[in-house]
Amino acid sequence: MMRYIKESIKKFKDDVLSKGIYDILKWLLLFMVLLIPSRWIPYLKEILITNHSISVYWILISSILLITVTALIASYIFKRKIREVLDDNHTDELTGLKNHKALNEYLNQKIHQYKTKGEALSIVILDIDDFKSFNTTVGFNVADQILKKVGELLGNDRRATDETFRYFNRGDEFLVVATETSLGQAYQAAERKRKLIEKNLFSIERVNHQLTVCCGVTELKKGDDYTAITTRVIEALNEAKKVTGKNNTKSIV
Repeated sequence: MMRYIKESIKKFKDDVLSKGIYDILKWLLLFMVLLIPSRWIPYLKEILITNHSISVYWILISSILLITVTALIASYIFKRKIREVLDDNHTDELTGLKNHKALNEYLNQKIHQYKTKGEALSIVILDIDDFKSFNTTVGFNVADQILKKVGELLGNDRRATDETFRYFNRGDEFLVVATETSLGQAYQAAERKRKLIEKNLFSIERVNHQLTVCCGVTELKKGDDYTAITTRVIEALNEAKKVTGKNNTKSIV
């Protein structure tokens, strides 16, 4: 965990600070060039010699405006760089979905929010059936492409109240946080996703692959924290895996 944090800080320094400072200096230099072009120099000398107070005042105001605009642009660029690094740090590289770190932050936030409001919140976990043996049969490269396609499929199949994550960096589990959703509604959503994957053909290098998944579903209860609700949804998933042939959905209240 500490190594991951250190790597994230190093990435932040390398990407944000270096690129951000570079962009700030670039924009400052550009506006300095625009502010004092060579053709203005004789005019400035004339103003200073003849003591045209109004012209000097105009130049000061213009300078302040240009500096302000430069600072605003530099601030915008810097904030954008920070946001890009944060987004990258919360995104799974393979699937393009949000990663486990993003899930931890998002779910903790929603748990606090929904317990305060007393509204329904459910989570669904999906695990590809027998993926380890599938991985061994087709090879890691094809398996990774399959995971990417499953991630894309799940990312596209979501309601406005859903947020989909890859549960672990090297795993084949996906987790959906379904806000404003009761246990029964989440179960129906899980079944829809399960059937969607079952019917889909995943074409890799002109070879079609068919997959099935097991789903676990649970709903936020009073007293739940992140550990409690995710532990319970994994228990539901394990119950689904016990069914002969797998390809099943189970829920735990």
